Amino acid sequence: MSDSLSRRSFLSLAGGTAVAIAGLGLVGCGGSYSSGSSPSSDSSAKALSGTVNCSGATSFQPLVEAAARKFEDENPDMTIAITGGGSGQGLSDVRDGKAQIGRSDVFAEQKLDASDAKALTDNTVCVVGMGPIVNSSVDVDDLTTDQLKGIFTGQITDWSQVGGTAGKTQVIERKAGSGTRATFEAAVLGGEKAPDSFAPVAEEDSSGTVVEKIQQTEGAISYLAFSYFDDSKFKALKVDGVEAKAENVCNGSFKIWAYEHMYTKDADEVTQVFIDYMMSDEVQGSMVEEQGFIPANDMKVKKDASGTITNA
Repeated sequence: MSDSLSRRSFLSLAGGTAVAIAGLGLVGCGGSYSSGSSPSSDSSAKALSGTVNCSGATSFQPLVEAAARKFEDENPDMTIAITGGGSGQGLSDVRDGKAQIGRSDVFAEQKLDASDAKALTDNTVCVVGMGPIVNSSVDVDDLTTDQLKGIFTGQITDWSQVGGTAGKTQVIERKAGSGTRATFEAAVLGGEKAPDSFAPVAEEDSSGTVVEKIQQTEGAISYLAFSYFDDSKFKALKVDGVEAKAENVCNGSFKIWAYEHMYTKDADEVTQVFIDYMMSDEVQGSMVEEQGFIPANDMKVKKDASGTITNA
């Protein structure tokens, strides 16, 4: 969590209503987003206007979209343009100046050269749990980590091999640039790669398309952020007997999770205002959990860029 910054105020006028945004710490929770009552209350306040481009990880895109809608309602002269593409795309976009914010499920140093990663500022918004999901027809409810590894490396090819009704295991992957994929593989495969002879039935570029493909494909298995879990569309599996839910991520018993980062590079004033809002009590205090994520302050364990998990 970064040192607290000196407070800065910015002002937006919407129909005569003044909205003041106080500068906050950049990494972790804390701070506040408050409404000022009068433009004259802060002579240094500036009108907010402009567009912030935010690309990258789709795992927490719904959270950022929900926050952006509310932010834009309070600041009608600002636009938060949100696109997907995966963590690798977000990191390369912010590195190259194509976006002001790059969303990522992984630390920048896991995707970029060390010098490029060092040039970015890590704004850690929250934690995301991720878990395996299957087509609703699959009659398996729990897999061990070794069984998951076998399925995603092509060593296990039929559900009967893991206690289910006979039928082919249809693996649906995320594309190589996905932070969700990197997180899942680090936790489940432990660095082992699938042989060249193994090919998934599909590689999708977003969490939303994974949901669609899982529903359409009998015997399918993939993985998603908890925020996309929907019992009406597919089934989430336990791993090693542990249910995929927030409290088990917090206490360290469920191992597949990641920090959700919003990286910036030499953030301009407008970009920093939106980052500050994402770190505010308004977002951290309720919206994070409402959207299916975990406030970073709730974690009893922590993870570094190498994937090592220790007590917080």
